[in-house]
Amino acid sequence: MADESIQNPQPAAAKPSFFATSTGKLVMVVAALAVLAVVVGVAAAVVLKFVLPQPQDIEIRVPEQRQPSATTTQTAGGEKAEGPAPAVSYDQVFRFRDIFDPLIKPAEETTAEPAPSETATDTGDATQYSPNTLYLISISSDAGTPSAVMVWDQQQYTLEEGDSIPNSPWRLLDIRTSSVVMLYGDQQVVLGIGQGIQK
Repeated sequence: MADESIQNPQPAAAKPSFFATSTGKLVMVVAALAVLAVVVGVAAAVVLKFVLPQPQDIEIRVPEQRQPSATTTQTAGGEKAEGPAPAVSYDQVFRFRDIFDPLIKPAEETTAEPAPSETATDTGDATQYSPNTLYLISISSDAGTPSAVMVWDQQQYTLEEGDSIPNSPWRLLDIRTSSVVMLYGDQQVVLGIGQGIQK
C-alpha cells in the first residue's frame, strides 16, 4: 500500500501566468494607455501639419528714410510750401527742474472778507403783497451768517435762524441756499424764494 502512494504522486498545480495576476493586469492597462497616448499624439501632429492651414511668412520691411530737402516746393494750388522746420535742441524742450522745489505751492491767503452773497430780487413795496400771507423775498449771507428777508402781513422782516416774526405763529428754523424751513406751530413748511403761503 505504501508503495502505491509513492509511485503515483499527485500532479503539481500549474503556476498562473504574469498577466493573470493583479499586478500583471495593472501593467497591461498602463501599457495600453501609453500606446493610446502615442497614437493620439501622432494623429494630432498629422492634423496640425497637413490638415490645418499653415501661417504665412510675414515680411518685415524697414521704411526708407528720405532726407527732406530744405528748398521750398510749389504745391498744386500755386502756393509755395516751406521746407521742414529747423531742428530744436534738447535744452529748448527740456529744462532743469529742482527736485527739492515742490510743484504745488500753497495758495496765498487773502485778508479781504468775501462780499455778502444775495439770492433774491428787489423787495419793492411790502404793501403790494397779500395780507395774512408769508413770503420769502431773498436770502443773503453777511460775514458767514445767513439771513432771510420775508414779508408777513404786508410787513418786511430780516430774520436769522431761530428768529420769530413778531405777533405771528411763524418761526425761522433753517436757511438753505434757495429756500427756508419755517415752523408754524408744530408744522414745518418749506418756502422757496418768491413763494408765499397763507395760513
